[in-house]
Amino acid sequence: MSYRMQKKILLIGFLFIPMLLMLLFLVWPAIRMVFYSFTNWDGSLPEYKFTGLRNYKLVFTDSTLWVLLKNNGAYALVGILQTFIALAFAVLVTQKMRGRGFYKTIIFMPYVLNITAVAYMFNFMYDYNEGPINIFMRFIQAEPIRFFSDKNIAIFTLVSMSLWRWLGYTMVIYIAALQSIEPEIYESSVIDGANAWQNFRYITLPNITRIVELQMFLALNGSLQAFTETLILTKGGPGNSTFTFMYYVIDNYFNYQQYGFAAAMSVVLVFIILILTGIQRKVVKGGISI
Repeated sequence: MSYRMQKKILLIGFLFIPMLLMLLFLVWPAIRMVFYSFTNWDGSLPEYKFTGLRNYKLVFTDSTLWVLLKNNGAYALVGILQTFIALAFAVLVTQKMRGRGFYKTIIFMPYVLNITAVAYMFNFMYDYNEGPINIFMRFIQAEPIRFFSDKNIAIFTLVSMSLWRWLGYTMVIYIAALQSIEPEIYESSVIDGANAWQNFRYITLPNITRIVELQMFLALNGSLQAFTETLILTKGGPGNSTFTFMYYVIDNYFNYQQYGFAAAMSVVLVFIILILTGIQRKVVKGGISI
């Protein structure tokens, strides 16, 4: 077999197989999801009827939708905050300082831990009776905090766990971006009399704008798909105060067999992500300078 033929076979193989997998596991399921969003299929029986836009009408008239958006909004806000905290840590640990390898390891370690282990660890920390935080609150004669039973703070209890777990991962991405900047640029700026803030504003930030945009997108996307913490710790309670979009979709499908409604909610979620991503790109491109 000639070299040219081998090259063609390799190119076709490397292009065809990924395209086939993408069609099989991404495009086709998405098409089926959109199709079933116009039906009353329960997810198991072969029979179903077309219901038109009924499922979408139910999505937008369901009062729970606004609770979901509020809760996912809390995740989004904390995700954006996490992005900038991670950037600050990345800038600090890339400076010449003693023990920076240790600090990197400590900050990154939560991401390595199993999510279930992290959830139960926070469950112990926030426990009303035996948790160390409330033990300390009683010690100083303050009112213990009902982390999981207070409707006003339960969602932020879950969000804090997500912040702690993903901070190290985001920091590592920023560290890689910072290390890609040529050190000669900083040396020249120091010779010209620039201080640390000016270096960050005029050199660091413009060179990592794309990474900031990527991390903002990942934070937004992750916030709208958050459900693990709710699934493990609160099951949506108290009331529906910790329901998230994805958890509500899963709950309607598995517990109530409303696959058509769940599919419609998933389609709406995709459009919300696309709209917010477009807004975010415009904001980042037009307003990243400080």
